[in-house]
Amino acid sequence: SAPRRPTALLAGSAVGAELPVPPGGLVIIDDVETLSAEAQQTLFRTFNSARLVGLSLLLSGPVPPLHLELREDLRTRIGQTLIYEVKALDDDEKSSALRRHAMLRGMRVEDGLVQYLLRHGRRDLPSLMAVLDGLDRASLEQKRPATLPLLREVMQLQLETDNNEAGSV
Repeated sequence: SAPRRPTALLAGSAVGAELPVPPGGLVIIDDVETLSAEAQQTLFRTFNSARLVGLSLLLSGPVPPLHLELREDLRTRIGQTLIYEVKALDDDEKSSALRRHAMLRGMRVEDGLVQYLLRHGRRDLPSLMAVLDGLDRASLEQKRPATLPLLREVMQLQLETDNNEAGSV
């Protein structure tokens, strides 16, 4: 496998006078709108030197860069980069993602099974995929096809496990 890239993940409120600048690395700053005045200067300097050291920056914020309340020079610098709006998937998109995940695992799942999972499972995609992974494991261990009754068993078992873990905290 390819070597991992040095990465620093920081909350905007945690950025100070210095940023870790791993050469050829990646610096991720979440909640860029919470940067202090000092941190904004630091990020601006980092932007200016990033290309020289092969550093990539990934920033997140609640609004497009031009609407961020940051220093003008930093705001326009951020605005010159690639900008993506990340939205939650709707149910049709989740259904497609789950079918693809199942296909990549070599599972055959019926539409009704995916719809049941969407109706009765948690709403976030990682949890839904974890249920699908559990269904795949159960199907292989029990040498049973991935059916609705088996999905119900897996979901019940995961619910009981979650409840036991919550009770032991």
